[in-house]
Amino acid sequence: MTRTAFYADYVWYNNKIHTNTHLLVDGDTIAGIAEHPSDDFKIEKFANSAIFPGLVNTHTHLPMGLFRGMADDLPLMEWLQKHIWPAEGKWLSPEFIQAATDLAAVEMIKSGTTLSNDMYFLSDFIAESIRKSGLKGVVGVGVLDFPTKFGNNADDYITNASKLCEKYKGDELISVSLCPHAPYTVNPENYTKCVEFCAKHGLVLHTHLMEADHESADSVAKYGKTTVQIMNEVGAFDIKSIFAHCVQLNDEEIALMGEKKVSVAHCIQSNMKLANGFAPVKKMMDAGINVTIGTDGAASNNDLDMIDETRSVALVHKGVLKDATALSADTVLHMATSCGAKALAVDNTGELKKGNKADFIAVSFDSPKTTPVFNPVSHLVYSASASDVTAMYVNGKCLMKDRVILTVDEEKIKYNARAWAEKIKKG
Repeated sequence: MTRTAFYADYVWYNNKIHTNTHLLVDGDTIAGIAEHPSDDFKIEKFANSAIFPGLVNTHTHLPMGLFRGMADDLPLMEWLQKHIWPAEGKWLSPEFIQAATDLAAVEMIKSGTTLSNDMYFLSDFIAESIRKSGLKGVVGVGVLDFPTKFGNNADDYITNASKLCEKYKGDELISVSLCPHAPYTVNPENYTKCVEFCAKHGLVLHTHLMEADHESADSVAKYGKTTVQIMNEVGAFDIKSIFAHCVQLNDEEIALMGEKKVSVAHCIQSNMKLANGFAPVKKMMDAGINVTIGTDGAASNNDLDMIDETRSVALVHKGVLKDATALSADTVLHMATSCGAKALAVDNTGELKKGNKADFIAVSFDSPKTTPVFNPVSHLVYSASASDVTAMYVNGKCLMKDRVILTVDEEKIKYNARAWAEKIKKG
């Protein structure tokens, strides 16, 4: 088993910056830190750099990268109903999914994300692509009330999830989740089925909640209850679950979800782009909600860059709250790492500490915009860019070194993506 000591000027270990030290990795596991490793460790050096945990993207739709920029500057429901859903109905296929997820994997590796939480269809092909890249993924199987080319009803979609669970049981890179899309596309009875399935199989339930301002009123008109009331009644707050967006929560709903210790995926750039507003993140965190960070899909962001997303989270909430102390750099780094791993119930990742898996990135501070360095965490959030990520390791395996991806062919993947774009443009 290979033992390697990774030197960097700064290592964020046990939630604290250590200077001029080595991160010790024994096989796929972190063994500690040391200024002077023993002779049985091979030495790797990252000059003018910091080592951080790999970032955790807790809400995305990876294959939507092939729709990037296709329908911009539109409100949510018009964007979905008139553009995205028709495009998905026409183009989704195993070949499309593989090409799109391959592209997403390249983008994530080059921007520092080691673990993502996906919600989509044809999930088996998404899992294969993620696994091939060497990344970790929670691969979600979508559930809807209505028929699509992937199933006739909720029972069919849940059966698809059952098959995927069996295939990836015990896999070191892939976990499976069940993803009822949203309260406006899945009725309470089918949510109950999803909750029961997740509880039985120990899966995370992943769904959209309170993204747009009309959602709760529409639910009351249709079911006589708000969407949060429905989620509570079907038991979604009582199992492992993560709720994307939660922009429109009121104080009473925040208190309930805080009491239940619910996890939320905050997708600030998508929320701004679709003009859904600003989630009350500090209120949620103060109430006990585990708030994490996601990018959403690249069709509504328009990228999967978690470093840029953390910067937006830190800066925008300071401005909205008129409070310069709100959501510090340390806080958003936790949101983008350990809080995300906790929400996804993926053990032994999201934090650099002894016994955890060696999932980490090296970030160069050699450029003018990251010189000089007083606070490496602040630099990561406020100064660094995706292009400053120079190396990535997952389970101790090197996926990228000196910005060159080692597990998949980046140029071939980009060529395939461009070919798909030409097909889509021609209609």
